[in-house]
Amino acid sequence: GKQWDVVVLDPPKLAPSRKDLERARIKYKKLNKAGLQCVRSGGLLLSCTCSAAMAQTGELLAVIRTAAAETGRQVTVVSVSGPGGDHPVSPAYQEGQYLTAYLIAVN
Repeated sequence: GKQWDVVVLDPPKLAPSRKDLERARIKYKKLNKAGLQCVRSGGLLLSCTCSAAMAQTGELLAVIRTAAAETGRQVTVVSVSGPGGDHPVSPAYQEGQYLTAYLIAVN
């Protein structure tokens, strides 16, 4: 299939709550496997989540690792980012920490 230097995965909220986490893991894995197959060797994958259940548990990185193993791709985390300055998170409202993005180098 066709491959690109950079692939961005930014789906809508797939895990509205922790009870939806297992279903979301399956969807995120399928999405990341497809994304990894579209990145040329030496390219970048940006995988994002806006689901608090995924972001707060660190599940997205585990899903990316599994997707990479299942597609035979070597991956390295280049950076991890959260909400921008225009989206402040109050320490009193932990649920507000729901935006997470992993920039992944793919080989």
